[in-house]
Amino acid sequence: MENHIDQASTADTSQFSTKKSAQNPLSRPSRSDTIKLESAEIEDMRRKIKAKERQLRVKEAIAPFIREGSKIVTCDRINSRYKIRIPVALRNDDTEKITARSEAEVYEKAYLYLFGDDNHTIRALFEQMLSIKKEDLDTSSLTVDRYRQLWEKHYENDSIADRQIAELETPDIKQFFKRVTAGRVISRRGFVNIKSILNAIYDVAVDRGIVSLNLSRAVSNSELKFKAVDNSNIRYTDDDRDALLTYLDAMPDKSDYEYGIILMFCLCIRIGELRALRWDDVDFYRHTIRISREIVLRRNQSGKNRFVEVNHTKGGEHGARVLPLSERAEDVLRLLREREQASEYILSNKAGQPLGGNKFNQHLERATTAVGIPYLSSHKIRFWSVTALARATGGDIQTVMYAAGHNDKNTTLHYIRAVQSDTQVDAIKACFA
Repeated sequence: MENHIDQASTADTSQFSTKKSAQNPLSRPSRSDTIKLESAEIEDMRRKIKAKERQLRVKEAIAPFIREGSKIVTCDRINSRYKIRIPVALRNDDTEKITARSEAEVYEKAYLYLFGDDNHTIRALFEQMLSIKKEDLDTSSLTVDRYRQLWEKHYENDSIADRQIAELETPDIKQFFKRVTAGRVISRRGFVNIKSILNAIYDVAVDRGIVSLNLSRAVSNSELKFKAVDNSNIRYTDDDRDALLTYLDAMPDKSDYEYGIILMFCLCIRIGELRALRWDDVDFYRHTIRISREIVLRRNQSGKNRFVEVNHTKGGEHGARVLPLSERAEDVLRLLREREQASEYILSNKAGQPLGGNKFNQHLERATTAVGIPYLSSHKIRFWSVTALARATGGDIQTVMYAAGHNDKNTTLHYIRAVQSDTQVDAIKACFA
């Protein structure tokens, strides 16, 4: 904006500059660029004025109840938190104080508490949506943390955050999406994660009657440009699997962690599903195993993460999936069954409780080191198993989706593309052999 003003001033006072600008039209911002800059500045000014007005109302409400010279907002510098203590006379519940990561945010939260939820900005609705997600037993605490991280990176400092949701129109959302993806810095998959936040915010607004349509889901993304897909597909190879299984088969006195590694290489299964397997899931007569639950990370009321067992899997709305057992998998299960073990879990620690996820990866790392291959986490075992199935079925998407427990075919296509990439490399190599 300043550059535009300087050029205009110079054009008025210097004939030379006028001619130079006329000869080099690209040296001046276009009219559309100037309008966009002015619109952004006006929107920013409106946001700041509104925030100041809200802060003033909070101060006017609380000031009569505090001692002269006391501050309305205090800062805990050790924990980087700002705090407003709510006077007893103004409380409508048991809330004693309101905290936030910035002074502006704590004033905004206090305003909403004192004067009601008349603020339907994207920012305010995000906080409401996040609170709902935190109470949802089907939402992992890791997912909640990822929502917060994505918000702070892509929404926090964007003008859309302080827009009233009812005022947003399709062009506003399209422009936001274009700002996020400008320069192809985001992959399509990354964009889907970013957009999922706005989708969820709109869902809350629709449920509460603030808007009638989830405009975010209705907006087309066809014009957006994304970062190229990473086709490196780092995962365990067939040779890696063979080396690990040969090593583990020969290992005396295997623990349940080693047996668990073998089973993961024999099933399309997530680590959380493996840890939750029980003996009543196994049908030796039909040579099958039922995958119907998993162990996931959840944050308790004190804010600490803990593992809990849920009676569904990540793709659980389609019910349990029943997978056939290979001879190797069934041999492992029979060996485990023959042991004297009181636990209902197929794989357990010495206390009879499910295996620990971190310890599982520690045992996996020791095994990879022993056979001289790069260590990859347990999720890369699953990546191997799903891609191996995709290869064996010729990329039959329905079969792979079922066995892997995927809800979204795009997730399955991610694995199938990995197989196609391998096939393409082999074809190119054979052609020029």
